[in-house]
Amino acid sequence: MQAASDPAIDTVALSLPRGNGKSFLAGHLLERALTPTDPLFQPGAESVLLSGSIEQGKIVFKYARAALEPTGQYRFLDSSTRCGITHKATNTRLRVHGSNSKTAWGFVNVPFVVWDEPGSAETNSGQQLFDAVMTSQGKPNSPLKAVFIGTLAPALSGWWHDLVRDGTHGSTYVQLLQGDADTWDHWNTIRKCNPLAAIDAKFRKKLLEERGAARADSRLKARFLSYRLNLPSADSSTMLLTVDDWKRVCKRLEALPAGRPVVGVDLGGGLSWSAAVAAWPTGRIECLAVAPGIPSIRDQEKRDRVHAGTYQRLVDSGALRVAQGLRVQPPAQLIDSILEKWGRPEVIICDRFRLHELQDCAGEIPLSPRVTRWSEASADIRDLRRLALDGPLSCHGNSRGLFEASLSAALVQNDDAGSFRLIKKSTDGRARDDIAAALTLCAGALARMLKRPARRWVYRGAA
Repeated sequence: MQAASDPAIDTVALSLPRGNGKSFLAGHLLERALTPTDPLFQPGAESVLLSGSIEQGKIVFKYARAALEPTGQYRFLDSSTRCGITHKATNTRLRVHGSNSKTAWGFVNVPFVVWDEPGSAETNSGQQLFDAVMTSQGKPNSPLKAVFIGTLAPALSGWWHDLVRDGTHGSTYVQLLQGDADTWDHWNTIRKCNPLAAIDAKFRKKLLEERGAARADSRLKARFLSYRLNLPSADSSTMLLTVDDWKRVCKRLEALPAGRPVVGVDLGGGLSWSAAVAAWPTGRIECLAVAPGIPSIRDQEKRDRVHAGTYQRLVDSGALRVAQGLRVQPPAQLIDSILEKWGRPEVIICDRFRLHELQDCAGEIPLSPRVTRWSEASADIRDLRRLALDGPLSCHGNSRGLFEASLSAALVQNDDAGSFRLIKKSTDGRARDDIAAALTLCAGALARMLKRPARRWVYRGAA
């Protein structure tokens, strides 16, 4: 990696599928940092290897040790809790550090950091450690070069994805090797993403075997996409709706909005949007969302790292409303948007913990608070999946873009008892799963209404 030796580059990110020598490359770079004749060597300094755990770091550590130990010029520390290498003559050192955010206080006099498999650390509170690395760069007399090497998975979003997605710019160099989801099972696509397959017959055979299994099993396909093509993917058990089920919803003859709809509401705040999904007894579904006005829609696109114009197109279509001049969108604006777009609904379903925020602005609209614990959430998700698979759900064209953006961000968590519920894809409010949450509440209410058409949904307040 020439970028690792380039003095104008202080951050390097290399992302490629597993099985292509990433750990060996990381070990090779650390070996160079401990070799006196190499440009990466700085006498008396301490380089750091970061990994998801000490056990994971030992894999890279062993590659560096195997290259340096025969020279007899180094001391090695290799215990269950600590690993390190020291060049005897110059006291130049290597330290292995797990992704423990509690010890991520910064790096002083550390010229070189190699982070192996950042995606694993991302799922284990690696944000603080990443911040410690990045904020240590540029310190006087302590220039730090950071090299990140790994597959994007198992993380599905976060700082590691953001770093790779932003690409090469300024003092950052990024190289991404990734497959094409549309041709995921074509050998040419697989071969291009796995260069070692050209020289290793066993690896090539393994890839072909995994491809065959992935064609027959959606869970294995998700793993194949994530780790062999570097396309982080959730399997069908963790997706709210599969792609095939959503296509069924979109291909059905568009139902008419007959009668009054039931409306599911997910109230946002801060970085989140407020969302509403309406469903009519005919199966027709539509959605809308309200975003804060500060920061601007353009700035929200930059903050959320989506393509320029993505949110603005939703605003232009009427699917996304903006609370102009406000940092937090008021619930009243969501209610007004519902009334303007769909008229008076049969009932509004909301999370019981947000009920009080709707009571003052809902007027005479019946409110039905919904407990979102495991049992109720499981029932709503099952109803949504059944209505999507067997009907009658059909999606209105103007709502599809907002639905699809949210469904791609929605993840389902499963427990050992066979229950499941929606979980946030990220903790920073940038994952647009608000519509998916409202859709789940709405589908559950629609299913209950279809079973009991004469039932009135009226909130009567506390006893």
